[in-house]
Amino acid sequence: MPWQLSKEAQQWVEDTLASMSLREKIGQTMQDHAGRLPVGGRDEDGLKAYLEQYPVGSFFIGGEVIQRAAGKAGDYREWAELLQRLSRIPLLFSGDLEFGAGSAVRSLTDLPPLLALAAADDEQLAYEYGKFTAIEGRAAGFTWALAPGTDLLLNWMNPVITTRCLGDDPERAARLAAAVVRGMQEHGLAACAKHFPGDGVDCRDQHIVTTVNSLSEEEWLATYGQVTRSLIERGVWTIMTGHIALPWIEGPEEGRPVPATVSQRITTELLRTKLGFGGVVLSDALDMGGFLMWGDYERRIIDCFNAGTDVLLWPGVRYFGTMERALRDGSVTMERLDDSVRRVLRLKAGLGLQHLDEGGRDPQAALLSNDRLLPEQDAQARTLSRILAERCVTLVRNRGNLLPLDPQKTRRVLVIKLNKVTEGRRYDRMDRFIALLQARGITVDILDEFEPLNTVWKWEQAGARWDAAFAPFFMPLHGMMNTARPVGEAAKAVWAMQHAETIRPIGISFATPYLLRDIPFLDALINAYSLHEDTMEVLISALFGELPFRGLSPVQAEEVQLKDEPGGVNSANQQA
Repeated sequence: MPWQLSKEAQQWVEDTLASMSLREKIGQTMQDHAGRLPVGGRDEDGLKAYLEQYPVGSFFIGGEVIQRAAGKAGDYREWAELLQRLSRIPLLFSGDLEFGAGSAVRSLTDLPPLLALAAADDEQLAYEYGKFTAIEGRAAGFTWALAPGTDLLLNWMNPVITTRCLGDDPERAARLAAAVVRGMQEHGLAACAKHFPGDGVDCRDQHIVTTVNSLSEEEWLATYGQVTRSLIERGVWTIMTGHIALPWIEGPEEGRPVPATVSQRITTELLRTKLGFGGVVLSDALDMGGFLMWGDYERRIIDCFNAGTDVLLWPGVRYFGTMERALRDGSVTMERLDDSVRRVLRLKAGLGLQHLDEGGRDPQAALLSNDRLLPEQDAQARTLSRILAERCVTLVRNRGNLLPLDPQKTRRVLVIKLNKVTEGRRYDRMDRFIALLQARGITVDILDEFEPLNTVWKWEQAGARWDAAFAPFFMPLHGMMNTARPVGEAAKAVWAMQHAETIRPIGISFATPYLLRDIPFLDALINAYSLHEDTMEVLISALFGELPFRGLSPVQAEEVQLKDEPGGVNSANQQA
């Protein structure tokens, strides 16, 4: 790990620190967003001038998890090499590599999300998940993954982490996250556990408001604390703090919850002192509502740094002037600044960035061919994607043995589309589900208009009959901000289904694992966790009994009933 550096690497850290100007030191403690630079990516003179004026220490590149993967690996690699060549001090390049490098770079391997990995519950797969994220990521210029998510899905209405975490069980989350981290870091990519002190308790979104992890101290230590301590003991190099309050350690101030990103008690006393973390602390994005509410720009930035944050994510270049003034007036000390800069430089040395050549090329980066890894490694990454798809698809409920379907008798089906909220956002893979059915020679009737509400009933009265009816649901992150549930037209479709008299819909969720909470009348539910291409193909095969449903639900997918209530107890994995 970077904190156990060779004497040569340690000397590089100290020599580099001693040679730095004040602005260069300040720059090491902020991360810029490459997509928001005022100069073009190929404007070498403009980029050089920008870095001379704003000598930042790291850049965020690639697509964002709340948007979509973008670009080609070769282009990112060339751009990173250019910036490395122009920067006096080696740069870190981070990205939202949450579901493999393909979740940030379109030309690379897209893996099923973390919740699918939890459904497979296999540490070796988790290690490979981290390994190929690292190999592909570093080949494209990345050295820092803002992943894995180590939150716990304890509130089924949480709208943010949904499939971005490893479920609701802290032991499983700690075990699998540690394997992902090890796979990343053993292959040259710094991992970042996020979002400390833990999302998944509140039903609100940090992008809008400061959220609250309302667990008691005892509950927190047994859940989020257990996961974080385990990852620290296993050597995670970086941790991201979230705009999340933790009332048991710090109550409200001025009538407002105090997010971890400005809390010295949470970031320094709890994370560093009590839990023993010695690595780099990165804030979550500072353009989020959960941070902006804290105060004016200077107050929130200085409070964030003094809380114990080493690198502030996207503070903007105003940060340089703000920190210079704070150092002059004593609200930030040089000792505090040097501590953070040293940690950042140690991370860079641990990643071997001091060994970049004069052209900014990375000797540890795997070779690319047509914007992918060389054939043998590329085939291994694709095989991992397929294996995980085969292991994750979960049959949550199957009352009356609706599944598997008989391929000889299933000739006409109804698809009730619950995803209209996503239209216009390039999430057209839902049509892939329909196309795969049609490829089997099945006639597919599509219901995507729900006015009047008894549309299905009218079709039935006109004599329409189907061998199966599917109710597939997909909601991308922020497809409808502040919810992951069926809303709007999707919710109206749920209402419309209940007018039917001849169908027993089979629910299929490509997003939230909690569809039964909103559609409890479903006799069958499959959780597929994403519209991942391999997963879609496995799903179709499993529907017709050609492949088994191998996933185990990583969350309590439906309400637990008391034993003396009608219906008894149905666990997340029980098939009634």
